[in-house]
Amino acid sequence: MLTHTIAIALGPIVLGVGIGWVSGARNFVKREHAQAFADFVVKIALPIALFLAALSSPAKSILNADFAAAIGVGLVVTYVAAYAYGKVIAKYGHADSTMQALSASFPDMAYCGPPILLATVGSSGLISVVVGNLIYTVIILPVSLMMLSAGQKGQSISKLLLNTISQPLVFLPVLGAVFAVAGIKLPTVITSSMDELGKAAGGVALFFLGLFLSGVHLKLKSEIIVNVVLKNIIQGAVILGVGLALGLHGDLLKAAFIIGILPTATAVPSLAVAHNSYTEQAASTVLLSTVVSLVTMAIGVMVVAHI
Repeated sequence: MLTHTIAIALGPIVLGVGIGWVSGARNFVKREHAQAFADFVVKIALPIALFLAALSSPAKSILNADFAAAIGVGLVVTYVAAYAYGKVIAKYGHADSTMQALSASFPDMAYCGPPILLATVGSSGLISVVVGNLIYTVIILPVSLMMLSAGQKGQSISKLLLNTISQPLVFLPVLGAVFAVAGIKLPTVITSSMDELGKAAGGVALFFLGLFLSGVHLKLKSEIIVNVVLKNIIQGAVILGVGLALGLHGDLLKAAFIIGILPTATAVPSLAVAHNSYTEQAASTVLLSTVVSLVTMAIGVMVVAHI
């Protein structure tokens, strides 16, 4: 059962990345087109997918402060730790350090989350995917996008802020959460039409990652190992510790913890390429994090059975 659950979670990643890699290696799809796939994911498909996920969320779950705090602290702590490593130890600039922070803290909630949560917690656990995505898109991504744009000449604070909040990856998920809390429902014809584009985000991101990796010579650097340890191990431990300290228990604690043991999101290399920062390291982190998750998710599922 455990092996089957993990296989379902990681199967789409292996297939999508594999097809992308073969396409690039065989020149079936030219690798220089990778930028277009990255832009599609970051600017169109992923924002729509996150908007719809937020829109369909129960307001009481979005507003559960302790649950959100446990997940949020885990995401932020690993983000800050990786950013500090990039700045202080690796001596990167703002952009590369920011992408390293994303690489070490952004969970692959879209693909790996649902199968593991359904098997260990049940359908009620899926709310952690929505809450985690909201925290990331409302708090972490806006700050990251500002950092990624900070090096551009002639950019004042007001222009940076305006540029950040005007990006679909920021304002669409926020808008979806506002609609959910306010009880605003959109016509089915609108949401179903948007869903066709939103569903493409994961598959295109996986294909892009494989296409990009087809021209990359992977090197196992110490910082990649640091990223994976932070994402696959430390993040889950922090979420579990904070959750217990806040008095979370049962399904809520289990669902929050599962978010922390997921591998790095496949959308991260798309962001890296879209901003021309930390590209090869981000791709390498996703690959190693996914491989290591075969072990860490198995251990995590066993931990969940005892909390």
